[in-house]
Amino acid sequence: MKELLDSTPVANDASVLRERLAGDGYLFFRGLLPAAVIDDVRGQIAQILADSHWLAPGSAPDELLASGRAVEEGSAGFFGAYTAIQSTEAFHALAVRPEMLSLAERLLGEPAFAHPAHICRIAPPSPGANPTPIHQDYRFIQGCIDTLTTWLPLSDAPPEIGGLRVFAGSPRLGVLPVKASDGPGMMRAEADEDHPEWRTTTYRPGDVLLFSSLTVHGAMPNKTKQLRLSADFRYQAVSSPMAVDALGTGKPHYHPDVPDFPTLTRGWTSTASIEVPDGVTYVDRFDPRLDDVPTPPSRFAYC
Repeated sequence: MKELLDSTPVANDASVLRERLAGDGYLFFRGLLPAAVIDDVRGQIAQILADSHWLAPGSAPDELLASGRAVEEGSAGFFGAYTAIQSTEAFHALAVRPEMLSLAERLLGEPAFAHPAHICRIAPPSPGANPTPIHQDYRFIQGCIDTLTTWLPLSDAPPEIGGLRVFAGSPRLGVLPVKASDGPGMMRAEADEDHPEWRTTTYRPGDVLLFSSLTVHGAMPNKTKQLRLSADFRYQAVSSPMAVDALGTGKPHYHPDVPDFPTLTRGWTSTASIEVPDGVTYVDRFDPRLDDVPTPPSRFAYC
């Protein structure tokens, strides 16, 4: 599998970044965020996992050694620990770090905001847990085709622990058909899993991978004894439409299995990280499993 192209040297050149995003469908940055900030968030999450008995007895929380209580995302026994993570202000604050918002705004060319549904992934070892199948975010996010996803490793993530891989150039394929699959999201894009343009790297805390809503991507199996921690944050222009959620727009990830934000944010110093700006318009959602979904035009011209 090929190595990700590092865009850190051109991080402030918006025209080069847009050209690379249009060509490859992704941008990768080494150390975009301070490692100490990520370490603090990981430490808070690791303590939650230890208190929830997801970590091996007698191990240090920061080792993230999985116990038999660690379960696949969304399954029985998942939501107690996940609700505590979703109540952690420092986790949500990562999404609105100036490094993240300014990057999204450089690419989009206008004011942007982070979607409130911030996702924390806790990937137990395989085969007990299925990795996230390859997919495109557009079917899940909808709204604006130019919504950008960022993936942040919260712990060291070499390929063997199940780090993310992306299919370079895949946005040119348009919105792909899907089929049912195991793992988070329960849908798999019909793309070539053996294509030579799949790329990944050994990720470190502070690294940021950004990709478009048409980029085919997915996790790899976790072949270690540790939990892999990562975060997904999504950004769009304030002027672009956001899809209406059947359970209420602007809700936490996995709501209503996770309580709403008024409960999660009790005791926070600020709720700015989970607020949708005034003036954002909304559009209805479509069935994400439809066979034929038209590909809307994009400002990044993936063709």
